[in-house]
Amino acid sequence: MDRRLSLLIPVTFFIALFLGVESGGFQLVLLQMAKDFGLDPVRMGGVVTSQFTAIFLGPLLSGWISDRIGKKSVLLFGMAVFIAGCLGASLAPGALYFTWAVFIVGLGYSVCELTASTILSDSFPGRESRYLNIMQAGFSLGAVLSPLVFSRLIGAGLVTWRSVFLTSGGAYILILPLLCVSRYTRPNVRPSPENINREEGNVTGNSGPVIFSPFFIALVFTMMIYIAIETGAGYFANSIFVSEYGNTELGAYAISGFWFSITVSRFAFSRIKMKPRAMIMAGFLMVSLFMGILLPVKNHYALLVLFFLLGIAVGPVWPMIIGIGASLNQKRSGTNTGILYASGGLGGIIIPVLIGFIAKYQGFYAGFWMLAIFSAAGFLVLWLGAKK
Repeated sequence: MDRRLSLLIPVTFFIALFLGVESGGFQLVLLQMAKDFGLDPVRMGGVVTSQFTAIFLGPLLSGWISDRIGKKSVLLFGMAVFIAGCLGASLAPGALYFTWAVFIVGLGYSVCELTASTILSDSFPGRESRYLNIMQAGFSLGAVLSPLVFSRLIGAGLVTWRSVFLTSGGAYILILPLLCVSRYTRPNVRPSPENINREEGNVTGNSGPVIFSPFFIALVFTMMIYIAIETGAGYFANSIFVSEYGNTELGAYAISGFWFSITVSRFAFSRIKMKPRAMIMAGFLMVSLFMGILLPVKNHYALLVLFFLLGIAVGPVWPMIIGIGASLNQKRSGTNTGILYASGGLGGIIIPVLIGFIAKYQGFYAGFWMLAIFSAAGFLVLWLGAKK
């Protein structure tokens, strides 16, 4: 393998790693930021929605543009936007400025994750799931380490919650030169459909529309539901432990445990060959099962175990959805994955506000019951879409 091409693997890993640092760190400091700016749970959910609004809008254009002007150029631009947004968030004097800053962070975040994923998919045809799982394991690892490290640094008074964004943006400045010297190649011919698991849907090679097929539409809704689970579990883990049990430390452990189990799950499934559709459906089914068993217990240790099990269940779901979408049509891999990313962003727009609204009047446990319902819906949507 060309060394400059193989450099893409660690570069995309570190790109995802520090996206995870921002995501996991933001989940940890969300409550503290809300207290500093005087926000209630509904407005707190609105701040999260601001970032996911950008994650919804960014891929709609960047995926289409990257298919035409080149994915590497778009990735470099996305990293610059992410750096600017992180700097703005770290310096924001109030809630309004912070909301706009995390919107910019979300734009850069979505462009970087989308474009890095499609670059991997195009450069290593037939091995998309393996390298996407490795890349997303990097994201999960960052989301594991971030709450553990920053909870201790903030608790010791060494840094403030703003350092989460300063660290993430600063790391991207160091990664930029590595991306510049790496080589991205887009093969002209992907493996024949016979060599690709037909379970993923109607593989069309280099031509033919897929975005209106029942299977692709099912993938779109599946991505929305996955992000709903990830967002609800990640961004409100600390809130449920603080509001229900008055324990900030367990909240940090829950976030880290959730992302640690996702990391382990993604590394494991980067080496295991399984039917992606079956794995996605199994993940959603396990989420509903775990929540149905552990949520009624209403015990902080049972809740901690629940977050760990949720990570195991949903770990490989995201890479497999993206890998399937990118492999359906090579010439439109950026457009296809852009649509999937946008649908995930839409789920991230709706769910934080919905959970925040329910939590305000019924408590966070009631909000988490919504995730069990969504995961059951994800299983049914993909099952019905694949039957078509």
